Amino acid sequence: MTEKKSVLNVTVSQSLAEDVRRAAKLEHTSISSVVERALRQQLAWELKRLDGIRAIEEYFDEHGHPRPEEMAEAEAQVAQEHRLLDEARAVMAARDHAARRGGGDVA
Repeated sequence: MTEKKSVLNVTVSQSLAEDVRRAAKLEHTSISSVVERALRQQLAWELKRLDGIRAIEEYFDEHGHPRPEEMAEAEAQVAQEHRLLDEARAVMAARDHAARRGGGDVA
C-alpha cells in the first residue's frame, strides 16, 4: 500500500534546483523522488541530532551542568581521542600508499 502524498511548496537556490533536476535526469526519476529521498535522509539525521540535544538537556536538568574542571577534563579526553584517531589515520594512509607502490606493509 502506497503512503498518501502531501504537497510542500519550497523555494531553493537556483543552483540547488539545477542539481536536483540533473540528479533526476541521471536517475531517470522524478524531481519529487530525488527531493523526497534527500529530505528523508537529512531529516533522519536531524531528528537524531535534536533527540540527542534534548536528552542532554534533560540530563543536565536532572543532574546539573558539568563544572568547569569537569568540562576541561572531558575536553582533554576528547583531544586525546582525536590525536589517537589522527595517528591511526596516518598509519593507515602510509600502509595504503606503500601497498599501492608495491612496497609491502608499513609498521
